[in-house]
Amino acid sequence: MRRGGEVVFNTSLTGYQEVFTDPSYAGQIVCLTYPHIGNVGANLDDEEARRPYIESLIVREFSQISSSWRSAETTQLYLNRHKIPVIWDIDTRALVRHIRKLGALRGVVSTDGTPAEQLIHEAKQLPSMTGQELASRVSCDKTYMWNTGSIDLATSPWAEHMGEAGNDGEARSFRVVAYDFGIKQNILRLLVDHHCEVAVVPAKTAAEEILTMGADGVFLSNGPGDPEPIDYAVENIRKLLGRIPVFGICLGHQLCGLALGGKTFKLKFGHHGSNHPVKNLLTEQVEITAQNHGFCVDPESLPSSEVEITHVNLNDHTNEGMRHKSLPLFSVQYHPEASPGPHDSHYLFTQFTDLMQEFKKPGSSRK
Repeated sequence: MRRGGEVVFNTSLTGYQEVFTDPSYAGQIVCLTYPHIGNVGANLDDEEARRPYIESLIVREFSQISSSWRSAETTQLYLNRHKIPVIWDIDTRALVRHIRKLGALRGVVSTDGTPAEQLIHEAKQLPSMTGQELASRVSCDKTYMWNTGSIDLATSPWAEHMGEAGNDGEARSFRVVAYDFGIKQNILRLLVDHHCEVAVVPAKTAAEEILTMGADGVFLSNGPGDPEPIDYAVENIRKLLGRIPVFGICLGHQLCGLALGGKTFKLKFGHHGSNHPVKNLLTEQVEITAQNHGFCVDPESLPSSEVEITHVNLNDHTNEGMRHKSLPLFSVQYHPEASPGPHDSHYLFTQFTDLMQEFKKPGSSRK
């Protein structure tokens, strides 16, 4: 087997199967910095999508056995079944330092004995991530309903403290349409936990169709690739502005930035991991966040009279969140659903339901 893509590194300490199945990794080879991978095997419960989306995996040590009672198969068998090549016994620290110095690079991982010279040639022929429209490739083909919540989280002793709502079977209070640009399943589970009836729609669904669905709010999901070529989504967001509450994350955040007149740019090696510190400028609190993106919104390009910056990355001071000053729209660059963790940012789902509740009141700004 051999697969090519942009080589990036992820600094998460846990949740490797969630990383494998995050559609935001389409077109990318992932190097995990945690040295020992595969020891808890793989199972259907930890998937964030119907299959892995990473192109290949690079690790220091790769366990050939699994020791968790939840394991349905070894990680090696799981990735082999999906034809994802893995290489290990690699000095991942050296590779990460190389990427940090030069930026994300194109590469090919091969387990079929192809000569290095041929692999180098193939890597050079790969397209740059800049300019690639990948959201429509990973999106669903047709609209479907999602009604499964995260029961374990909803009944956990820290659920109330973390701002999570309980999935206690009560009637759904809000109807949400979620654009699938590469959506993770835990996003849908948390929306259900917060009493939302969720319809997931393909990436190219027209705004006019959304407005006929009787939704109380629109969610813009994460996804892979460059946001700038996704002009169809930018146009749809502009048509939805002011007419319905909008909450975007990751790629959805970048699309909001473009819809509001801003610009995006490619980060040198991106943000990938579940340990990124972000400061909420509205509360002065610091959240530890999960992130997976290679592009960022330029805050200087946004109209300051209309848009307020709400979050900033404490590692490199890039934009991590914004909200419109008069219209019901807010977005964050990171992943508040954060499967498998951390849970610092789950409050944003409550913020979304609060916004929908406010917008439903008589005399609201609904147009």
